[in-house]
Parts: sequence; structure tokens; C-alpha cells
Amino acid sequence: MKMKILPLLILSLFLSMHSSAESIPQFKKVIWIWLENTSYQSMMNQKYIRNIWLNHPSVRFTKMKQVSPIAQANVVAMISGNDFGIRDNELMRMFAPTIVDLLESRSITWKVYAEQYPGSCYLNEGIGDYKRYRVPFLSVSQIQSDRQLCSKVVNFRFLEEDTKYNAFPDVSIVIPSQRGGGATSNTATASGTVQRVIEPILSNPEILSETTIILTTTTNPEVKSPELVSMSIGNGVKDFAMTN
Repeated sequence: MKMKILPLLILSLFLSMHSSAESIPQFKKVIWIWLENTSYQSMMNQKYIRNIWLNHPSVRFTKMKQVSPIAQANVVAMISGNDFGIRDNELMRMFAPTIVDLLESRSITWKVYAEQYPGSCYLNEGIGDYKRYRVPFLSVSQIQSDRQLCSKVVNFRFLEEDTKYNAFPDVSIVIPSQRGGGATSNTATASGTVQRVIEPILSNPEILSETTIILTTTTNPEVKSPELVSMSIGNGVKDFAMTN
């Protein structure tokens, strides 16, 4: 299964939150975490990730592969289902439909938490371990020209606050920095980031009861083992997989 199919799977989760079909489990909140340059096997060998798989309702999707060797092309495909032949990580202005259109059209609240993001619709190449190309939402024309939509892209400080007060929107996309997501570090660091983000959720029955967590790798440079990580965690996940 190519990675461009993944957004359709994710959207079916998002849209099921507002579905009236009795056969589809209702998901109140979805938290989608993006890692980078971490292979399926190396991530599943991490003790914390393996323990999640063994001790929580979860589903792993296999044979997921990146659509392009270009990092920005892969994350654009994550939100639009198409890489548009992107060949670099330069700033772009995308007019094609994305998941933002679907979320907004159904009044599903959403927020993007980008680690070390400076805020204020910052569109420069990056600062520190933050790189703009890893946040494809900032390449969407609609967001670039609408301050209210752009304000939904925030720093990790808001992630900590929303976790503390259980104030997550319906859909949360969590994009760690290059180091935090594994791009310039290693799988152990990426696993540590995942633990820091989701452990407060997994250890809080009230939050966990209404939350589905999705863990995804956007790129994997290993030629011999190119498979990406794609795992969903949360109550009702297995039932959902059985209905699709």
C-alpha cells in the first residue's frame, strides 16, 4: 500500500467522529503523530513502542512506503493524497484540496502542534531544529492567506497545555522537530518523543476513553527495508479495522 492511501484511511477515522452509521465506532478525538527517517522494524524494536503494541488496543498497517525521496513531497501527500511531483523542500503555495477542506466543511476542530515553531504564520525555511517543509499545512494557500486558519498551527507549548487540561481539538496533528522526530537523531530519540506526547494520554483513562492515537513515519531512507511505521492505538480501534 503506497503512503498516499494513508490519508484516506486517516480521513475515514476523522469523519467517523461525525457519522451516524451504527456500524462505525465513534471517535471523539484523534491525535496523529508524525515521525521522520525511522523504519518500521527499528521503531517496533523500541521497548516503549513494543509495550504499547502489546498492552493497548492497537492496529499496525504493513507495507506502507513513502511516495517520494523528497521529504516535503511525502508530507504534502499525507494531507492531500498526492505528492504533485514536488522535487525540493522550498516554500510552495498549494491550491489543491487537502484534509483541511474536509475538516473545515464538517466543523471538525483541528490544530497542528509543531515543535519549535516560532508562531505568527512563520514561513521562512526554519529556525533551530524546526523546518517549515515538515509542516505542509503552511504550504496550503488557504492557510497562508487566512490568519485565523494559520493560527491553528502552534508550538509544542500549546500541546503541553492542552494535554494538561484535556483541551485537545477533535483532530490534533503533532509534528516533532527534526531531532525529536528522528530525522537528525535516532529511533530511540523518536520513541522518547512519542512517549512524552502520548504517555499522559495513555495513563489517563478519561482522556484515553475518547482518544485515538495514530503514529506515522513520513520518510524512511533505508533502501533494503523501506517500510514505514503506521499504527493506530485506542479503544475501539480493532473494531473499526474490522468494519473497513
